[in-house]
Amino acid sequence: ISGSCFRLISHRKLLWSASAFQISCGFAIRNRSSNMSSSLGRTRRRTSPYFPSPVASSAAVSNISAETAEKEMGAKSNCKRKPKGQKPSASTKKNKQAKVKVERTKSFEPKWWGNVINDGSEYPPVHTLILGTHPSIASLSKNEMYGHPLNAFWYLAGDAIGFRRSAAVSPTTGKPYVYYHDHLRYDDGHIVEYSQQLERIVAKGFAMWDIVAECEREGSLDQDILEEKPNQIREFCEGTLINIKQSGVKRIVIANGTTGSKFFVKHFTDWFVEGRLCAASDDMSQRAFKTVMNKQRKANGNIACKEDNGVIEVVCLPGVSPAAAKFTYLEKRAAWEAGCFGPGLKDFEKWQSNMQLKQQSTFNTPEKQQITTPKRERSQARKTPASSPKEPAFQILSSSISKLAQENEWIDLNVPPQELRPSSTLTNGQCFNWMVVETEESPDAINSPRQSAWGTHDAKEWIGPLGDRVLSIKETPTTTMFRVLHGPTEGTKEYLQQYFRLETPLSPLYEEWSKADTRLKKIAAAIPGVRILRQAPLECMFSFICSSNNNIPRITKMLSSFRETYGSFMMDIPIQSSAGNDDDSISIYSFPTLDSLASASEDDLRAMGLGYRAKFIIGTRDLLQTSGGEEFLLNLRSNDDCQAVQDELIKFSGIGRKVADCVALFSLDQDDSIPVDIHVQHIASRDYDPTVLGQAKSLTPTIYKRVGDLFRSRFPNRAGWAHSLLFVAELPSFRSVLPLDMVKEMDEWKKHEQEQKAKQKKEKKKEGEVPSDPTT
Repeated sequence: ISGSCFRLISHRKLLWSASAFQISCGFAIRNRSSNMSSSLGRTRRRTSPYFPSPVASSAAVSNISAETAEKEMGAKSNCKRKPKGQKPSASTKKNKQAKVKVERTKSFEPKWWGNVINDGSEYPPVHTLILGTHPSIASLSKNEMYGHPLNAFWYLAGDAIGFRRSAAVSPTTGKPYVYYHDHLRYDDGHIVEYSQQLERIVAKGFAMWDIVAECEREGSLDQDILEEKPNQIREFCEGTLINIKQSGVKRIVIANGTTGSKFFVKHFTDWFVEGRLCAASDDMSQRAFKTVMNKQRKANGNIACKEDNGVIEVVCLPGVSPAAAKFTYLEKRAAWEAGCFGPGLKDFEKWQSNMQLKQQSTFNTPEKQQITTPKRERSQARKTPASSPKEPAFQILSSSISKLAQENEWIDLNVPPQELRPSSTLTNGQCFNWMVVETEESPDAINSPRQSAWGTHDAKEWIGPLGDRVLSIKETPTTTMFRVLHGPTEGTKEYLQQYFRLETPLSPLYEEWSKADTRLKKIAAAIPGVRILRQAPLECMFSFICSSNNNIPRITKMLSSFRETYGSFMMDIPIQSSAGNDDDSISIYSFPTLDSLASASEDDLRAMGLGYRAKFIIGTRDLLQTSGGEEFLLNLRSNDDCQAVQDELIKFSGIGRKVADCVALFSLDQDDSIPVDIHVQHIASRDYDPTVLGQAKSLTPTIYKRVGDLFRSRFPNRAGWAHSLLFVAELPSFRSVLPLDMVKEMDEWKKHEQEQKAKQKKEKKKEGEVPSDPTT
């Protein structure tokens, strides 16, 4: 009878009836019913179009044993579900607990930069707390948050922050997970391990925890949680749970949809009613928290909470669990970027901008030359106060730029991220003509303006003059686009392809350099698309003459005055100033030609603020005119000997070896030129040859060549490009994207250098001391 019964079963209700029948009849068919139940459960799960073969692939990808994976998936399948609309009675729950003894499981500790990194560096206060419900069997087995191989969380985080969780390919079948594979923004070269994924997300100010601290649960489904206890989430947000104040928490994100939201409301209703929590404005959050928000309004005289004055926004987002197949991956990503990663990263960028502003007064560009300011001029500068008032801060808004030249649409350069990232190419100090465009109006941006592109690797749009055009460059997750704001549109794409040197494939170079240097391999994964530009030689030469013993803001200001005085007017760009005037604008000028500089005098240039560099500009102009003008510089591009090119350039006034190599590398296609300063010397000493620092007090020609040869011998193919990638990683603005172990290594080396200098200074002082005994 029992066999016939089970052969006819095809629905869960019949399964429940058959189970009752077997119990009442006393037939010993437990194993058969269990097998049938598991089989039905697995068949039902395979009907999802998003998760191919979940049992097999999850066991293989997550390195969990097949027995563990089957246990989790089988437990999910065997959960008896009540018919729709029927509530389980208390006796049903008791019977379930009596039949299956389930061990209590505990959640992880909260993950934030204080206990994940904790290296003594400064990181932003936690602005976003992401809450799962309770770790799954896979997560607990691997000791990783969101550890199931088909959980969407780390794929979503990687797409937003800049890494990739895994190859998203089944190791057993070799077939990609269709739910993710074709939609991920970053390729296999950006795959990082769990520890690095965790470090990267918490370094941006995100924190992760679970709603339920401990519970009894058979399987991994949230709806099967029993006898739960909540975590101290309110204490974490209010800063009483940990030593470092966490009052910066602005939003709580529920990672498991409406099911997770029910648990959160269940244990934190009072927090809502007090008016300290407020549901986000999106439809999903409004539906999930509708009841508790009505309670809040009723308790506060029908007055809704406001998302300010310390009130925390609570966001309900589509679940990241493999069981949440209602949404496609693209739908989940759009929702998570709108409600979690988008606003969270903006909070991080604001904090980072404020930090950079604090450092700006003391930070000098590492382009120190052997040319020094005359003592007389330095003395006069100290005596003479600045006569011109400080210019008001301003920002360029994307919304304002979009209204210019509306007849010209955005054009795709059709170049993938691994081949070009303007965020790491236009911002590393090889050019000075680009200004950052803010994506939205922000009071913080006014207080922390970023007119120069220097250090703005977190920006996505820039504007600047290039030849006889004014262009806007935009970086997207998949490509780079441009729009012509002034000048001819025809041929602009080809012009930019030449400017970015896109004829040279970058990915093979990254791969080749990575084989030669394990440290560069880590940098290449963190900072893709760093290219060397092909700038106009005349502009590049005069720009780097102005860069000697200078910092980026001053260089930018000098060159702006230089353009305005001797260049040609191109267009006005609307700006928003700190004075609050919406109709303000700045004028964009082309770079001067040799002919337009013919009338310039040293006094005129000094009056513009160029200082002692004025005589170098005049001297270089005069020698260049007698040497054949800009054509002389362009002819140097065909010279294959970078040393010979350097020898030609150092003949010009104010150009030493470092400036000569900058001009050669950034405008004359001399790909083996290595601009060497004390910072590059330290890279070579730390990574390649500890003896290269030596005891010399200055960067002598012998040491200069020795350092350059270290890079050329290690990277025989375009050593200057590889050197620039290593140099970019040393810039303070790129610290946040580097692996944490590399940042620690850099800090330890810097500390070691400081200790050595202090030791040498102490020994030198001790050697110079005169004995106090006059008889000796």
